[in-house]
Amino acid sequence: MLLLALTGSGSLGRHYIAMFEATQNVMLKPTETWREALLDTRVMDLFFTVHRKIREDSDMAQDSLQCLAQLASMHGPVFPDESAQVSYLAHLVEGLLSMINGIEIEDSEAMGISNIISNLITMFPRTCLTALPTDLFTSFINCLTLLTCSFGRSAALEEVLDKDDMVYMEAYDKLLESWLTLVQDEEHFPRGCFVQPAIQVFNSYIQCHLAAPDGTRNLSVNGISSHEEEEINELQEDDRELFCDQLSSIGMLGRVAADHCIPLLTNLLEDRVTRLHGQLQRTQQHLMATSDPESMDRKVLDDLYEDIHWLILVSGYVLADDSQGETPLIPSEVMEFSIKHSTEVDINTTLQILGSPGEKASSIPGCNRTDSVIRLLSAVLRTSEVESRATRASLTGLLSPQMGKDIMWFLRRWAKTYLLVDEKLYEQVSIPLITAFGADTEGAQWIVGYLLEKVINNLSVWSSEPGLANDTVELLVTLVEKRERANIVVQCEGWWSLAKQFASRSPPLHLLSSPVQRTLMKALVLGGFAHMDSDAKQQYWAEVLHPLQQRFLNLINQENFAQISQEEAVKQEIIATLEALCGIAEATQIDNVVQLFSFLMDFLSSCIGLMEVYSNTPETINLIIEVFVEVAHKQICYLGEAKCMKLYEACLTLLQVYAKNNQCRKRSDATAEEDQYQDLLLIMELLTNLLSKEFIDFSDTDEVFRNQDQGTPASSRPVSAADVVLYGVNIVLPLMSQDLLKFPSLCNQYYKLITFICEIFPEKIPQLPEELFKSLMFSLELGMTSMSSEVSQLCLEALSPLAEQCAKNQEKDTPLFIATRHFLKLVFDMLVLQKHNTEMTVAAGEALYTLVCLHQAEYSELVENLLSSQRDAVIYQRLADAFNKLTASSTPPTMDRKQKVAFLKSLEEFVSNVGGLLCVK
Repeated sequence: MLLLALTGSGSLGRHYIAMFEATQNVMLKPTETWREALLDTRVMDLFFTVHRKIREDSDMAQDSLQCLAQLASMHGPVFPDESAQVSYLAHLVEGLLSMINGIEIEDSEAMGISNIISNLITMFPRTCLTALPTDLFTSFINCLTLLTCSFGRSAALEEVLDKDDMVYMEAYDKLLESWLTLVQDEEHFPRGCFVQPAIQVFNSYIQCHLAAPDGTRNLSVNGISSHEEEEINELQEDDRELFCDQLSSIGMLGRVAADHCIPLLTNLLEDRVTRLHGQLQRTQQHLMATSDPESMDRKVLDDLYEDIHWLILVSGYVLADDSQGETPLIPSEVMEFSIKHSTEVDINTTLQILGSPGEKASSIPGCNRTDSVIRLLSAVLRTSEVESRATRASLTGLLSPQMGKDIMWFLRRWAKTYLLVDEKLYEQVSIPLITAFGADTEGAQWIVGYLLEKVINNLSVWSSEPGLANDTVELLVTLVEKRERANIVVQCEGWWSLAKQFASRSPPLHLLSSPVQRTLMKALVLGGFAHMDSDAKQQYWAEVLHPLQQRFLNLINQENFAQISQEEAVKQEIIATLEALCGIAEATQIDNVVQLFSFLMDFLSSCIGLMEVYSNTPETINLIIEVFVEVAHKQICYLGEAKCMKLYEACLTLLQVYAKNNQCRKRSDATAEEDQYQDLLLIMELLTNLLSKEFIDFSDTDEVFRNQDQGTPASSRPVSAADVVLYGVNIVLPLMSQDLLKFPSLCNQYYKLITFICEIFPEKIPQLPEELFKSLMFSLELGMTSMSSEVSQLCLEALSPLAEQCAKNQEKDTPLFIATRHFLKLVFDMLVLQKHNTEMTVAAGEALYTLVCLHQAEYSELVENLLSSQRDAVIYQRLADAFNKLTASSTPPTMDRKQKVAFLKSLEEFVSNVGGLLCVK
């Protein structure tokens, strides 16, 4: 590498060589001693010249572009002031534009060029970018726009040709991320400077995803690609997950140019839906006139469905953000766009179009004087209505389940953000949006009713499509998870009939897959906590929860239950009940936990009894454990001491029964390992959830169970979290083979659990039975030395509390003291002799410090042995100086926070100086 050769002498080069093995895009932060060399414009010119000479050799071109990407990331004390930074950036941008203009970019250059652009946008302050000469900045943005559109087209072609190496797709993603970074900091740049570029990139994206003649989707070099290729692509992950980063960036660009993009999406979607409606009618007539349905060509329909798929996805990302854990807000650009045009809007016509999804918007008088944001939603509702009418006309076989999923996904995303919009959360609000969707409006009530009707229709028609049914019940959860929305939902007759139908296991709801039934139960429970008078509420619970309890008790209390338990109908009833219990637990919120905990606790002991009955039915056993997992996960943080004790006791009994059954169970068949994997994963999840009480506890502040936990003194607690968790570990550890640890999710859960135990109950570790203690120590060593960096980091985090526990006890020669001495050498070797991920240095440093405090003589011996083994005098001296600096303090290290922080700072410098010097390959 040219840049590494340039920086190879001295600590900088060593540090970067070590890092380069972990990542292809390393940020450059040289010290001021490099200022003269790296700020000399001739150095950068040399790299651009070299690249021009070697760009046709793909391997060398990638290396030279990596060097340029590093130069584009340069930051830190190498720059004396901002003007030096601006001069450097200007020269870099000039060189980049000069390199790109006038050449046809090779496939092997795409990723490197996108890394250069990404680095300079990410690493240079906004003030530097805005300080560039206006013409240069404009040229750079124009170049970025053209490159993005070009890479986007090439990425679409890669997808059509189903290439293994998606170089343009990666490069396109990187450039879209760069745009996202720029437009999120829009206030730093000249007003409106990104509008035209945003329009071009947005148009290009839409064009690549629409069928000919409007778009270029599925057009390959030699014409149109075959249908077989499209079918192969359908087997991939859902597009909304696969392309969520791309869609986020495109959605953001759509908002920047909302005046262009929102009307464009509306027009395109309305056009496709009108064509879909007409095509379905023509196809229906064709089917009535022919005796051979197979003769029908579906290509026109398939193209329309694919167009609608992408238009709905993009619309969803333009209108709303992903709201994980935050209150979802209407994006400011969308709100401002609606406000700006509100004087041109006729609200009555807007509401008429919204409330008439069965009619074409263009057929309604005055349709051009409508709010564009509401009109786009109306286009999606129109799509939904065409779908519903086709199902009523027995044309379900012609519909696309994917389109149904897209509609549900969009409506859920939209409802979270817009439905019953809260004016208090915004500085200024759009009158059309508030009038249509605000609290106490007819529009909001109408749309809740419409969405509920759609949900009920979908669950009836699409029960055999798990993905679509799941998206449908997720929309239902969104409608009831907020109390204000739920209050409207429970006033709809459809809601009550849905609840009764589900509670009585009536068709077709009983045909829904187990996960969908679970989520539907969650929604029905959440709805039950909406505002109703006491009689209505009592009636609701009597119709939703009482039948569940009654059927379950009637079944398990039959004298011959043990004999009939393996009958398919009985097993299905038990599974449906267990899924419903998981759904009830998932519906837990702070204001309903009292009722739900009491209801669920009545079931838990019965569930433990089922462990015996179904001991040879792994899927039922797993589901029983899962009920406990969900109750612990959702409720334990709200429970006071007495309630926790009840849950701990139930969990302990569950584990005891599992352990007894597990000893008797023969696992010799081919699925045995997979069964064991599922069991253990769930048990570890349960134990981890119980441990979470130690650091997430809302029970005191919120007093959820006020007056219910009185009178149980702590000293009389028969069971604690530690008892349950350590008993569980006693089950898990002996079963945890190295083969099972090859399952990544099981491995991560296992190490997360043992790290939690070491952090929360370090005093319990020395008290473990000898074999269990040895297994735990072996697991930690295995995790540190043979597992992923994530697992290795968890194990390192477990060592510090164990060493601190030893220091507290001040007992030498205990098994834990001896084990920590062994771990000292392992951590020492990891930091000094082995390659390791630089992100792990902090965790390894903290572990090393506490271990050094405990074993100072052994640490000194390790250093002496290492130094005495060096034959090279230069390396010997560098190492000796580095170690002296590392422990320069005159006082011996102690478990003192200040000393530890100083040590960690010195360690960073130590790794920078000697990292890679002694690495054993």
